[in-house]
Amino acid sequence: MPMRLSTSFVLVTACSLAVSGSVFAQSDATRVQNNGQTCFNGYGYTLKGGDYRYTEHHEVSRRNGRITDWNVTYVGRQGQVIARKHMDFSTNPTVPVYEMTVPRTGYEEGIRHQGDTWTMFKRASADAKPQTQNFTIDPPMAADSGFNQLVQQNFSALTSGKTVHFKFAAAGRLSVIDLKASQTGTPTFEGRPAVQFTAKLDMFLVNRFVQSLKLTYDPDTKRLLEYEGIGNIPDDDGDVYPVRVSYYSDMPQVARQHDAPAAACGSVDDNGSG
Repeated sequence: MPMRLSTSFVLVTACSLAVSGSVFAQSDATRVQNNGQTCFNGYGYTLKGGDYRYTEHHEVSRRNGRITDWNVTYVGRQGQVIARKHMDFSTNPTVPVYEMTVPRTGYEEGIRHQGDTWTMFKRASADAKPQTQNFTIDPPMAADSGFNQLVQQNFSALTSGKTVHFKFAAAGRLSVIDLKASQTGTPTFEGRPAVQFTAKLDMFLVNRFVQSLKLTYDPDTKRLLEYEGIGNIPDDDGDVYPVRVSYYSDMPQVARQHDAPAAACGSVDDNGSG
């Protein structure tokens, strides 16, 4: 586990893209619908040991090629829903209005938008008092899974060796932070060439103590294939932990054995797997 610095948790909340991601994209096997819905899964493992923990089921709606709505359901090892997230990108392509909830604890976080006012909010538990913080859109800027669109917008710059600096609205910390991303590798994923980007806090001294995030993309489709870093789903003690989320073309056997939902649209009901 990384050191429990407040800046570390800011980075957790900022890029648990998945991460809240969490995360962001779909495997090559998924056919993107420019008008309509595209659905896919990501499979979460502990970064140390590679133990399966959950499946992310994504349902993404697009209009004229642009993402409008994005729903993510996190399904645990007993096929139960452990978290839900709804994102609305109709106002801003990289800063969504969104809400994430964890039913077991009553935790909530997200972003609201009314008129010219943008507000981050969070509630630590069902009986905790909600907290809010207003912020201003200051491009280039992202929040939650809008980070994926920001990476795609800057893909050519990143793959040409440039470092991209941007701001991130981290609702879980009610803060706007400075991040930077750059290309750091050319791995393979499912036997095919890929590119890897690393995202870090844009603070030199802090970066020496805070774990960075690694994101692997398909260089042709610009789709996220794998994420490594701090996750946003707590363990039984309520702590987040380092994860690897892989967007495989086919469901791994271990996920199937733990009642993971199918990647098809509508495969998750209110309780978990459909």
